[in-house]
Amino acid sequence: MPKKVDHDERRREIAGAVGRIAERKGLARVSFREVAAEAGMSVSLVQHYVDTKENLLVHTLNHTSATVAEGIASQISALGEDAGPFDRIAAILEAFLPRDHGSRAAMQVYLQFASAAMADPVLRSADAFANGHALIDVLAAELAGIASIDMLAPDVDPPVEARALLSLVLGLSIGMLLDQTTPEQALAVLQAHLSRLRSPHDE
Repeated sequence: MPKKVDHDERRREIAGAVGRIAERKGLARVSFREVAAEAGMSVSLVQHYVDTKENLLVHTLNHTSATVAEGIASQISALGEDAGPFDRIAAILEAFLPRDHGSRAAMQVYLQFASAAMADPVLRSADAFANGHALIDVLAAELAGIASIDMLAPDVDPPVEARALLSLVLGLSIGMLLDQTTPEQALAVLQAHLSRLRSPHDE
């Protein structure tokens, strides 16, 4: 009986190969030949799953975004049911900080794609970047919920602050990848910023 092929696993292997090449050599070095060699597959097999280089990149970008999303879910789950609203926001944002090999590789690839997407409308329309809008909405909703129980500083506008928070962690992530900021320094910056969002009544 022929062995059943797990097509989703094959696609994950291809995305992982692209990510490792991008991490080591940069996105410009990604080619079907390089990906096939990295994944231990034939070029024709890679092309069977992803027919063009553009689709190869979009597939990898969305896979990387899903990896980051899994990190966010894991961070929130680890908090437990008694976590406060600021704890949930911190967990979401800390998932973007490359503090171990896995998160470092994911953010390095994601940011390379973000740079490439500035000149590529197809990449910009990928699910990964659309998810950024959804994440801003989640953060804004969390902040609005905090405001509703008088725990948010009165001058904080939730939608504006949600964008500021995402921009902050992406900037910290770049600093960490460039070895300009340590994980400890990045966490200290994030915690200091969040503390300034608290209502004086919540001190």
